[in-house]
Amino acid sequence: MKLVSFRHKAREGFGVIKGDGVIDLTAAFFFETRYASLREVFAAGALDELRNAAEDSEPDLGLTDITFALPITRPSKIICVGQNYPDHGAAKAEGERPEHPNVFGRSRDSLVPHGESIVKPKVSDQLDFESELAVIIGRQGRHIKEADAMAYVGGYTCLNEGSVRDWQRHGSQNFPGKNFRHSGSMGPWIVTTDEIPDPGKLKITARVNGAVRLEGDTGQMVYDIPFLISYISKFAQLEPGDVIATGSPKALAGDQDPPAWLEPGDTLEVEISGIGILKNPIEAE
Repeated sequence: MKLVSFRHKAREGFGVIKGDGVIDLTAAFFFETRYASLREVFAAGALDELRNAAEDSEPDLGLTDITFALPITRPSKIICVGQNYPDHGAAKAEGERPEHPNVFGRSRDSLVPHGESIVKPKVSDQLDFESELAVIIGRQGRHIKEADAMAYVGGYTCLNEGSVRDWQRHGSQNFPGKNFRHSGSMGPWIVTTDEIPDPGKLKITARVNGAVRLEGDTGQMVYDIPFLISYISKFAQLEPGDVIATGSPKALAGDQDPPAWLEPGDTLEVEISGIGILKNPIEAE
């Protein structure tokens, strides 16, 4: 299933993508079961209920009738993994897998949904992007074994881990450069695990103004998804709706000569096979 969170006529909703439309399950699920969001659907283990409700239904809304929201509207945690591909960071520099992954957090308001503008901050001209597979956690877990980790995945989405590079270099931590308000994006929807049996075989493509800037695939990850879930669950209790961003195949704008930073008026697309296209315009703060 493709699960979507959205806004329509000043209300928040969620449902299932079918063709070019949305089966709106918000009212039925809220009044019958009190699931007010997809996060609560995951927490209740109610994906089969959602699937059954949508199976014989037709769309209530067209995709052009809705405003996309973040796929999980209020995740409790957004955990990012940096330098997780051989052409990007520590593994390339050291020539072998580092002992530990580079892990940091993002705030919810650093991300915008599909279709909304990414904001180039007024204090920097170095807005970059990173095109990543994001894992949506489906159920609570702590100290998860690698062998069991995939059972904790609820689905997958696209994520642009927007980075303000000069602020990222202000110190030894990633947090300032990775948490500018509305500097990244996530969406357009969540694809459940039954539609993506092997997340290690997905193609990632990024385009700016229609021109390809990045091509890679998730099979190149230094640390795979089971390892990351197990590792993160040792210091954090993973909750339904938590997001793990698994890294970008390579650094982008700063590697160009001259650097090709994102500018107001640009349009960024992040496409992952089996999921879809996350598309956002860039505007000035």
